[in-house]
Amino acid sequence: MPDYTLHVPSIRGATKESPNTPYSEGDFPMDDMADIDDYFLLSTSDIPPESFDDLFLPVAHLDQRLSLPLLKEALDEIETLEGLDDETKTETIDMIHDLAECFPNEGLND
Repeated sequence: MPDYTLHVPSIRGATKESPNTPYSEGDFPMDDMADIDDYFLLSTSDIPPESFDDLFLPVAHLDQRLSLPLLKEALDEIETLEGLDDETKTETIDMIHDLAECFPNEGLND
């Protein structure tokens, strides 16, 4: 069973646009996993992750703008993550809601 680590993503703005996903490692302009993890909330191999496949719940565009559609998808996808413990799940959901405050006139359930 994987052990997930929650990560606070680095963001540079916000958008209501939905990026083309799913992402692959080749989508990112940098070679350092410590930079790539800034687009995701969870890793199964700590932060920085050991590989791209360890990253889950993308929340940012490739230009590091926080994406409202990705936040909404993350709320749905979190329910499908196998082995996510209740405490990390709750912390992740809370972080998604905190990040959604960047969109004060929009709701995650809209």
